[in-house]
Amino acid sequence: MTDGLPPWLPEGRIFIAQLASGIIDYHQQVSTAGPFRLPYPANLQAALDKLTLLAWHQDVPAPSGVVELLQWAEVPFGDWKVSFVDVDVDPDEALLSYGRPTATCEELGSLRGDVEGEVRENALIASVMDKTRAANMPESYVAFRRLLIEQPSITALDLDEQLARPTLAVVAAQVREAYVEAPLEAITDGVVRTCGGCHGLRLPLDDARTWTCVDAGCPDPHTPGPDFAAAEGVWWLRRELRTFVVAPGRAELRIATAIGTMGVEVRLWPDFDACDLSVFESLPWAVDVKAWRSPVRLAQRLRQRPFRPPAGADRAYIVIAKEQVKAQPRYIERLRAACPELRPGQPVVAVSEQDFLQAVSRRKEGQA
Repeated sequence: MTDGLPPWLPEGRIFIAQLASGIIDYHQQVSTAGPFRLPYPANLQAALDKLTLLAWHQDVPAPSGVVELLQWAEVPFGDWKVSFVDVDVDPDEALLSYGRPTATCEELGSLRGDVEGEVRENALIASVMDKTRAANMPESYVAFRRLLIEQPSITALDLDEQLARPTLAVVAAQVREAYVEAPLEAITDGVVRTCGGCHGLRLPLDDARTWTCVDAGCPDPHTPGPDFAAAEGVWWLRRELRTFVVAPGRAELRIATAIGTMGVEVRLWPDFDACDLSVFESLPWAVDVKAWRSPVRLAQRLRQRPFRPPAGADRAYIVIAKEQVKAQPRYIERLRAACPELRPGQPVVAVSEQDFLQAVSRRKEGQA
């Protein structure tokens, strides 16, 4: 607790993490289970109680209930009536956008394991890993990851055709579990619209006439993709997979392609995801690619779950996708400041995508 504050005052970072987690749980309920029924998720109610205490202490009006709390979540933190002293958020960030959790909300919600004393495991990825390892088919694990990244939205017919491939047949149940039906809000005039930049869905804004890509990291959100007939069945990746598999996955595939064009050996998710990329056949470099919006939140996650390079790796890198560095030119500097274990000279070093590709090129030229 910060010096000078009463001991009963909630910590801002715990309140924000619980609020983000509660919003994610609430959105999941209203999106998949029909009309919402009380009670509200426990984290959402706990966040309201904590915010009320913070508001009382700062002598500002508190939300009257969960409904107003969700309205606050649509507003950038810089415009909130309550101020925080220990929360790693930027003033222009918000938790909700047009009623949907933002990337900021996903990142903060994923840190709730630190709040609740547990680490959330991705049961689906673990199941795929176990299934493909038992079958001794690492190529199936790679095919699974590629499908999710390259086709976050997919028609029922195309999905069936994909599952007929030998590499995906072994994990057919897990693939189907990864997708949910396109939400009703995505359907207008019998059509589901997709995004040409990320191949996900475009959803309507409040006026229901303006369609937008909801992927905050989409490389080209203004380019429409093909329209699908809703009657034929359209599937969309689950929310958490779009955030924590697809977003960094686009960078992983892009980096692997760039390295391949140099004539350098590169493997995606080798040895059942020992790392994201293994570069060079001899004295390999191990890479973990990250696409988090906030370097400070990423530092917190890496302290919770450090990147442990596989045995035999000559060097290890945390590589930050170029979209994040473009949005925040001081991203690497801030990440290293928040997590000194990632500075040059350490066993694992944080670098930008551009700097990593240049390092690969220099080593390739040196070998030549």
